Amino acid sequence: MSRRQRLHVPGGTYYVVQRGSTARPIFTQHQDYQLFERLLATALRRTGARLHAYCWTPDAIHLALQIDSVSVGRFMQGITSRYARSIHERAAESGHFFRQRYKAILIDPDSYLLKLVRYIHHLPVIEGLSADPGAYSFTSHGIYLGRSEMPWLTTRTAVRLLNGCDQNSEYAEFMSVSPQQEERTLFEHGSKHDTRIVASPEFLENLPRHLRVYRSKLTLEQIIQTVTCRLGVDREHVLSNSRQREVTLARALIAWYATERRVATLSEVARYLRRDPSTLSVAVSRYRLCRPELFKLTALHDVVPLAQIHLQVSEPQWEDEVEVEETEEELYSNAGRATTTGARVGAGARR
Repeated sequence: MSRRQRLHVPGGTYYVVQRGSTARPIFTQHQDYQLFERLLATALRRTGARLHAYCWTPDAIHLALQIDSVSVGRFMQGITSRYARSIHERAAESGHFFRQRYKAILIDPDSYLLKLVRYIHHLPVIEGLSADPGAYSFTSHGIYLGRSEMPWLTTRTAVRLLNGCDQNSEYAEFMSVSPQQEERTLFEHGSKHDTRIVASPEFLENLPRHLRVYRSKLTLEQIIQTVTCRLGVDREHVLSNSRQREVTLARALIAWYATERRVATLSEVARYLRRDPSTLSVAVSRYRLCRPELFKLTALHDVVPLAQIHLQVSEPQWEDEVEVEETEEELYSNAGRATTTGARVGAGARR
């Protein structure tokens, strides 16, 4: 059975987990942690990624990672391959150091980043390594409390999501409550619809179109029925040569809804409505400005229930794990390139 491909969203925030092999732990001495952190700091600097939280347990690496243009796969390979090689050279060993491939879950930072930070900092307690998050040395919890500093860790993004003015006490109060079982299940297994993502409907809706690939059970005829009922327009008028304002609005909304839901292409809608594709395109652009409340994927749910949205694989937008070892320059060759998708997903500009 083939492995499921990964979702690569430039600017996206991920919960990343890499576990060690069953033969030996990842970290066995204090110098191991220092080595890994040096490699991590280098990768963050060269790729433009940001780390919001971390936890090192003896047999696993846990990261709340916001990438730039370099994918999670390339980022992780750049660290783990060098770390494994260093440990093998020191111990005169060979073989697989890490267990299978890493796990990466795309999260909605506005809704889940704070919860993810709390979950990561509570992992030592959850796994029985410590009685209290503050008593475990190898997490970013102490840095959030101001007990120490780590120049390659970004804390301000998560802290800004807190409500109070005294952010240190607000964070301490937030951390005093253990993650709920529902949160633990989400971060351990992903959402029930797609194990690769934990996000709100609004987050999915705001993904760039080429990354937002939905499956809908609606037909074009059902969309036409939905729109005409909502706007109070006769279906026959929509299919006629009428140029009345409400009719042209209905056509524009039908075209937008069908293409956004991947029910039909603009050319297919144009043929069905007996219009020119360019005419529909211009109408969509015009009415999206003057009637923005209608041009939302959930705007017409009150008339005809829309099929549930599922994020599906789109071959050009997914990356499998890189199997071959590459040079440092090749791994991070894309780090300096500007991201053209504008996918600072869910959190606006990077903070």
